Amino acid sequence: MRILNQTEEVKNIYNKTRPLVYVILISFSLILLRIFVLQIIRGDEYYKRSRNNFILSEKIYPARGDILTSDDKILATTEPSFKISVVPVFFSKYEQITEQVDRLSSILDLSINERKRLVSKMKNCVGTCRHLPIVVKGEIPKKKILSYSSYLTSFPGTLISSSYKRVYPFGESAAHITGYVSKINQNELKKYTEYDSEDFTGKTGIEKWYESTLHGSYGEAFQVIDYMGRKVELPEQIDGAVPPTKPAVKGNTVRTTVLSYLQETAAATLGEMAGAIVVMEVKTGRVLALYSGPSFDVNLFARERIPDMVWREYSQSILHPLVNKTIRQTYFPGSTFKIIPALAGLYYGIVSPKSTFNCYGCLSFGYETKCCWNHGGHGNVNLYQSLKYSCDIYYYFLSQELGIDRLTHFASLFGVGSATGIDLPNEESGILPTREWFRMNYPGMRLNNGMIMNLSIGQGDVRMTPLQIAVAYAALANGGVVMKPRIIDEIIHEDGSVEHMDDEVVRILDIKKSYFESVTKSLWAVANEDGGTAFYHADHTIPPAAGKTGSSQVISNAARRNIDTAEDERILMTQDDALFAAFFPYKNPEIVAVAVVENGAHGGSTAAPIVYKMLRAYHMKTAILK
Repeated sequence: MRILNQTEEVKNIYNKTRPLVYVILISFSLILLRIFVLQIIRGDEYYKRSRNNFILSEKIYPARGDILTSDDKILATTEPSFKISVVPVFFSKYEQITEQVDRLSSILDLSINERKRLVSKMKNCVGTCRHLPIVVKGEIPKKKILSYSSYLTSFPGTLISSSYKRVYPFGESAAHITGYVSKINQNELKKYTEYDSEDFTGKTGIEKWYESTLHGSYGEAFQVIDYMGRKVELPEQIDGAVPPTKPAVKGNTVRTTVLSYLQETAAATLGEMAGAIVVMEVKTGRVLALYSGPSFDVNLFARERIPDMVWREYSQSILHPLVNKTIRQTYFPGSTFKIIPALAGLYYGIVSPKSTFNCYGCLSFGYETKCCWNHGGHGNVNLYQSLKYSCDIYYYFLSQELGIDRLTHFASLFGVGSATGIDLPNEESGILPTREWFRMNYPGMRLNNGMIMNLSIGQGDVRMTPLQIAVAYAALANGGVVMKPRIIDEIIHEDGSVEHMDDEVVRILDIKKSYFESVTKSLWAVANEDGGTAFYHADHTIPPAAGKTGSSQVISNAARRNIDTAEDERILMTQDDALFAAFFPYKNPEIVAVAVVENGAHGGSTAAPIVYKMLRAYHMKTAILK
C-alpha cells in the first residue's frame, strides 16, 4: 500500500515540476544559443569591440608647409615640439577634477587662465568626449618634455605626443607678408569643418590666404592603453590586431616672389619711421618687397594664445604696427597722382606737351583762393615743367578743363578706387571720389571747382594704398599695361610637382605711346635735372630712374595753425605724409618702387632717399648676377 502511495506521489511531483523543468531546459538552451551567437557567429565583431575599448585613437597633426622667398630663404617653417594631453575617463573622477588639475598645474606651470580652461573642459566633457584626449600644454621643446615625463607617470590618462611649432626666421622684417598662425576659433571651425578644435590656422598674410594649401592632412595613430590610461607595448603576435598608423601629410610649400635682400633692405631703410615700401616688377606684377613699418614680432603671435601684454602693446599703439600699410592703409597720394591728370589732358587733347598755364603762386576763383606749394609762382609752365617742379597751379587749371567725370574715369583705368587683387587678405580699395561718390557722401552739397582741383593734385577725398600707387606707376612705365600684383610664384606639392602662378593682365590702356613718353620724360627730370624736386636727394651713382615726389596734408593748414607750439609731439604727428614713386632704370624699366613715410613732411628729402636705397640694392645685386 505504501509502495503504491509512493508511486502515486512521485507521479504527482513529476506532474507538478514538469513545467519548471521545461522552463529550465528552454532557458538553458537559449543561453547556449546566445553563447553560440556571441562566441561563434559574432565572436570576431565583439572581439574587435572589446579591443577597441582599450585602443586609443590619436589624431596626428600635419607639419605646415614652408613659405620661401624667391631666392630660397625660409620665411616660415615648422619645428618639432611636444604636447601633453589627458584622457578624462582615466584622468580623474568628476568630483576630483579640480584637485587633479591643480596637481598637474603645479608640474606643468600652467597659468591661472590655462588651469581654469582645463577644469571647464573636463567638467563639460561627457559621453564620447571623455574617451578623447584633451590638450593640456603644447609647443613643449624636447629638453623640457624630458623633465616633465618623469613626473607624469603618477597621473593616469596622461599622454605625451609629438607636435609642431611655427617659426618665422625673418621675424619683424617679413611679418606682414607671412602673417601668423594661432589657435583656431569657433568661426573658423565652421569654415574648416574637417579641422580639429585644437589646430592652428592662418590669421593674416600668406598664412591666411593660402591656409588650405599650407595646412596638410591629418594622420591617425592607435595606441593600446591599460585601465590606468597608460600606453601598453604589445607582443608582435598581438600587435597586428591594432589598426595601422596613418601618417599625416605635410602641407604644400609656397615660394613667394619676394627677394630676401630687398625685404631686409626695406626694413632697415624705413627703420623707426612709420610708413610703407613696395617694390614690384613692371612687366609681371611680381612683388619683390612689401614692408610695413613699424612691424611686429610675428613669433610672439604664433602661439596657442597671444599673451595679453603683447597684444595690448601692439594693438593700442598709435603707429598701428599690426596693420599691413602697403595694402590696408590708404593715403592721400599727393603729387604722385599728377601723372593721371597729365595723361588724361594729353589723351583728351586738352593740352599738348608744349601747352602752358601761368603759375602766379595763387589762383583765386569765386570766394576761394588756392595756392601752389611755391607761393612765389613758377611762371609759364608746360607739362614737362609741371611735373619736374610739381606745380599745383598747372593742375588746378587742367582739372577745370577735364572735369570730374573724365578725370575720375581716367583714374579708374589705372586702378584708383579698386583693390589690386593681390593674393593677400583684407586689401583696401581706396577712394576714388566720382560724381556719384560725392552725391552719396556729401548729400545736398554742390560739387564745386575746389573739390576737383584738390583731386587733381592727389588731395581732397582721393585715397590710395602704396600698392595701388605702384600698380599705376608700373602701367605708366610699361606703356599702359595694368598688371595684377602677386606675392606667390609657385606651389610645391608634397609629391614634388610644381604649380606655377601666371602673370595676369588687368587691362591694356589704349593710349598713344608718345603720351606716355611725354610724362615719363618729365619724371626723369624730377630726379635727374637741377631743379627737379628729387634731384638733390637722388642717387646719381646708379643708372637714372624716373619718379615723382609727393607731400600730402593730413590736416588743413588752418587746423595746423591752431596747434599750440608747445605740443611738439602733436606737431610732428600732423606733418605732411611724404611720398616718392619711381621706376628703374629709366630706359627699359624693370621695377617700380614706392615709399610712403607718415608725417615725413617732404617727399623729396624723406621718401626719395628710401626709394633710391631700394633701387641701389636691386641694381648692385642684378649687376653681380649679370
